[in-house]
Amino acid sequence: MERTDKEHDGIPAITFNTQEGLPQEGYKLSVTPANITITASQPNGFFYALQTLYQLLPPEVYGKVRNKRANWSVPAVEIEDAPRFSYRGMMLDPCRNFASIDYVYKFIDMLAMHKMNIFHWHLTDDQGWRIEIKKFPKLMEIGSKRKETLVDYYYTNYPQIFDGKEVGGYYTQEQIKEVVAYAASKYITVIPEIEMPGHAIAAIASYPELSCTPDTTYDVTGTWGVFDQVYCPKEETFAFLEGVLDEVIELFPSAYIHIGGDECPKTSWKNCTHCQELIKKLGLKDDTTPNSIDGKLHSKEDKLQSYFVTRMEKYLNGKGRNIIGWDEILEGGLAPNATVMSWRGVAGGMNAAKLGHNAIMTPSPYMYVDYYQEDPETAPVTIGGYVTLKMTYTYNPVEDNADELVKKHIIGVQGNAWAEYMQTDDRRDYQIFPKAIAIAETGWTQNQNKGWESFCRRMAGEFERLDIMNVKACRNFFDVNINTHVENDTLNVVLECYYPDAEIHYTTDGSEPTLQSTLYTAPFPLQGNIDLKATAFKNGKMLGKVRHKPLYGNLISGKSFTVTPGTGWIAGDTFGENDLFGADKTTFGLTNGKRGNNASYTPWTSFAMNDQRTEVIFTVQLDKPVQISKVVFGSLFNPAYRILPAGSAKVEVSDDGKQYREVATASFTRQLPEKGRKAYTDSLSFSPTEAGYVKVTIRNGGTLRNGIDFKTDSPKKLLQADLYIDEIEIY
Repeated sequence: MERTDKEHDGIPAITFNTQEGLPQEGYKLSVTPANITITASQPNGFFYALQTLYQLLPPEVYGKVRNKRANWSVPAVEIEDAPRFSYRGMMLDPCRNFASIDYVYKFIDMLAMHKMNIFHWHLTDDQGWRIEIKKFPKLMEIGSKRKETLVDYYYTNYPQIFDGKEVGGYYTQEQIKEVVAYAASKYITVIPEIEMPGHAIAAIASYPELSCTPDTTYDVTGTWGVFDQVYCPKEETFAFLEGVLDEVIELFPSAYIHIGGDECPKTSWKNCTHCQELIKKLGLKDDTTPNSIDGKLHSKEDKLQSYFVTRMEKYLNGKGRNIIGWDEILEGGLAPNATVMSWRGVAGGMNAAKLGHNAIMTPSPYMYVDYYQEDPETAPVTIGGYVTLKMTYTYNPVEDNADELVKKHIIGVQGNAWAEYMQTDDRRDYQIFPKAIAIAETGWTQNQNKGWESFCRRMAGEFERLDIMNVKACRNFFDVNINTHVENDTLNVVLECYYPDAEIHYTTDGSEPTLQSTLYTAPFPLQGNIDLKATAFKNGKMLGKVRHKPLYGNLISGKSFTVTPGTGWIAGDTFGENDLFGADKTTFGLTNGKRGNNASYTPWTSFAMNDQRTEVIFTVQLDKPVQISKVVFGSLFNPAYRILPAGSAKVEVSDDGKQYREVATASFTRQLPEKGRKAYTDSLSFSPTEAGYVKVTIRNGGTLRNGIDFKTDSPKKLLQADLYIDEIEIY
């Protein structure tokens, strides 16, 4: 079949041809001086061809007002294109912070523009119930509202601070029908998520009888995390969930319904008479040998979750629907027809695929857009971490050498926009874009055809489109990233800007960089302390912000060392790995030239302390015996996370690394703040002495209550404070 829009006023004709045999979402696009021809086998193929055609036009094509001055031309091209994966999605979370219906439409427009075909709508959670269910009106009356919301990062303040402002919101069924229809017009399927059995506080606050403690009254929570209050697997609960899903099915024609399944603590079930009787009735036992799916031992309560999920799957299968669940649904046994969404790394998806189950790859941190994507010292507060645009773009969901079963059952990718710190539409834009564009390309383009430099060149124009569409994207793309890297035993300063062919100019004395400042051409050695400022220029114009970072070059910059005990969950700057050269894990962050700060944990190295271990011992060999007279180090105050700054320290030196002599010791008296975080820098000065080896022993700040995670039934009310240490410097 052929359809032609005839030439008008000198504009080339556009011809639409149907050709059997092309991939379902594939297309051909031919542009010549005479005409434009689009060929596809299905309507969505034509739609994606038009998205490509739009991208070939000037960015003004996305504007709301016709621009007569734009160069309305399309380059001559011959394109044959089809997606790598059939599932290409983004998840939007309106539960932590409600997203207006206008933003939902904007979000769908952006997905369609980038050839994504799945909108995963996370509609229920502990912090709010966001979908109208007519059978259960209290879900809207109670579950859609919370009294207040946490202020600042979860572990910043102890006790935590709340804003005291009631917030709420939900989508009516009429609104949802309109959204689903609008998305379908752009070949996007909307998949709803109704969380179970965990993340259920909003529902339990509305109907306490759904919990294991029905006589207890709950509030919709205004904080983040994982909570013990989960659905109790009793008939009353299943009747409730079936009633909810009956209405959900009527609203969403999607083949899939997402049932969550993640982060379900078993505390309530272990203490619940009904749950324990049900476990006995079902004959569930603790594993005595590792599970064949994930190689782990699972409890009978884990298997009760599998029973819960499988029962809900059977109900939905009976309604002609299949389930998707987060990768925890693998624990205790996988429901027969379930599709697994792999978020805790890649193992869950791979394990599911090897069992012949479909899987969607959405691993943290690569596909999570709620992490920091630029220097936390200057960025707005997020959930934590540090994941650059390049890290997201270069993620490959299926390695080339994966076996055929895995390749068959990894059906796609998804980015997740968890909204704890997305309080406004502009903040959503900032966190989601441009990373969602990188995720879209990973879903569409074969891995061998992807290229970081090519992506950056196209992103330069993409930002013009985002600006015209009023998308307040993160603009770190135009800024200079400041990092360090060890090469040939030398700690080098590395500057990088994603913008193609940008000129980076920098100063080392704290002055503002200009075009007359030093031009960066290659990494350079860090020599002494510098007050580095850098910015990028193109065609004589500054592209982004001036980035500022003091760096501290000293006798052990970039040196390897030994430290006891081993590092904890943060190994010092490994989240903030260098895009250009990769992570420098040998230096951990203790000798990488960068001091820690109050903004995030990523620059720090954590050390877990207990009654038997209250100090950190750092040992380093110098290049050669040399005179030293001062040691500097930093430590962190953050009682909300059971962290206190160092209480004391000592410095010892040695000629042979065996016999050490003490040259300095100090105890630190501090005026600590009442709350929040604070970085402290301490120094120990002493008479110049020659040393070939240096040992620095740092003792923790004593004991304190176990922060926000303190449990009232804890046998110990006071615990040894952990140590978070940053740069250790020797002069």
